[in-house]
Amino acid sequence: MSGLIDNMLPQYKKGNVSDEQHINKIKEVSEYSSHFSELFNGGQINFGIAQKMLNLYLKYQWCLGNIAEPPHFPVDRIIQQKLNEQAKLRGVPKLELLSWTQFKDEIHYSKVINHARSLKIVSTAQLELKLFKRR
Repeated sequence: MSGLIDNMLPQYKKGNVSDEQHINKIKEVSEYSSHFSELFNGGQINFGIAQKMLNLYLKYQWCLGNIAEPPHFPVDRIIQQKLNEQAKLRGVPKLELLSWTQFKDEIHYSKVINHARSLKIVSTAQLELKLFKRR
């Protein structure tokens, strides 16, 4: 798996990855995991786990200065809750909380990313760093 994700880094170094391209990369990670089907329930990791793996790896590569700012952040329950706290402060509707480990496709994931952008605080990657502080 790490070889596949490492091979994606050159595209992220330039920082010009669209949402559609990034979502396709997440799907690629999920599909690639089927090569190790005996390890996973359902024969491969789902979209939610794949997005967390790729986005977390990209976040760390960005923080180390190895790539440009990634297009998205790792979506999990904590960031969804933090986004809802920000939404409440701004008087905008909250986001439905769903377990990221259960995301079958990009539908709710995209809702989270678009919700974060609608808050217009900072870029999505920077927003996650700002809101995600270890307790």
